[in-house]
Amino acid sequence: YGEKQVFNNVDFFIERGAKIALLGQNGQGKTTLAKILAGEIRDYSGEWNLGHNVNIGYFAQNQEEVLSPNKTVLEEAEDAATEETRPRVRDLLGSFLFQGEDVQKKTKVLSGGERNRLALCKLLLRPFNTLIMDEPTNHLDIQSKEIIKIALQKFEGTLIQISHDREFLQGLSDKIFEFRDGNMKEYLGNIDEYLEYRQKESIREVSIEKSKLAEAKQEVP
Repeated sequence: YGEKQVFNNVDFFIERGAKIALLGQNGQGKTTLAKILAGEIRDYSGEWNLGHNVNIGYFAQNQEEVLSPNKTVLEEAEDAATEETRPRVRDLLGSFLFQGEDVQKKTKVLSGGERNRLALCKLLLRPFNTLIMDEPTNHLDIQSKEIIKIALQKFEGTLIQISHDREFLQGLSDKIFEFRDGNMKEYLGNIDEYLEYRQKESIREVSIEKSKLAEAKQEVP
């Protein structure tokens, strides 16, 4: 951004059907990379190539940006649906716990968990075969988190996600991209194997590790 170099020497290849978690301290470039891949950011150096017939759906951190406040839940879903998926709208909404009169709620009155559930429901109504998820569990209650995780486990396409939730990522990642000190490193394996290798109990320990090291350096006379 401007004069700031967020990361450098990032080089990777993603195969169809891969389940990838982007991890690292805040400010290291995870969301920046996600937005580049989703086409939200176009002003950057370097290049990336999109595979044949790859259709990307992007789940942003702030769902207020992708939901129209005066539309109902049903209207949002129907607007997102294709001719092929339109007959499944109410069934899919039901699987995300929007049943009966709930589908007539305006999106502006939805809770954080409901907004995230609706946003993911909309993505699954589109012909996306690659999903990029930026902190999908933010503001979620346990039930909403479980519903979204089940939906993503059933998703047969490629999944790229940013999350600090170890439990959520269990079963949803087979490769880790760790952002650290302006670079990115790949780790083959799931989230538990990655944390065992890094000798950490949680993703947040990894996220704050660099800042603690920096503080320690500052204290050295």
